[in-house]
Amino acid sequence: MGGVKDSTYLDVQKTLARRFSSRDGWQFAWYPTYGSVQPECVLSRRVAGRTERVVVNVKMASEVPMDAVEELQGQCRTLAASNVNVDKAVLVVPGGANVSRVPEGIDILEMGNWQIVGGRIAWSKNVERNALIEEERAKRGLA
Repeated sequence: MGGVKDSTYLDVQKTLARRFSSRDGWQFAWYPTYGSVQPECVLSRRVAGRTERVVVNVKMASEVPMDAVEELQGQCRTLAASNVNVDKAVLVVPGGANVSRVPEGIDILEMGNWQIVGGRIAWSKNVERNALIEEERAKRGLA
């Protein structure tokens, strides 16, 4: 992976870890292979002699396209048909993304580090920095 993709996936993992903590036994597996299916991420843990699994896909876009939803649903169906139980499907998106096409049954996790600003994805630190710069420019009469 390249540097930008690596840092984005670190942000994704932090977002997931807030909801699926390693203290609760959750383990991350990036791009695991289950027969013909290779989800982006699978979280799993053992509870009471049973393995819980969460299939995760990441969509870095201002609007979640229907094909991303269908891909996630298809992965879950294929895994279930192969006797690999899936307890939950999660889609990770930037904050403010349009998720109106995502049906019930798929959980949405918004990343706070990434935001949709003017239809584009922006790192929240840049958004904060730009707001601070604009405020300072306005104070000085430069805006």
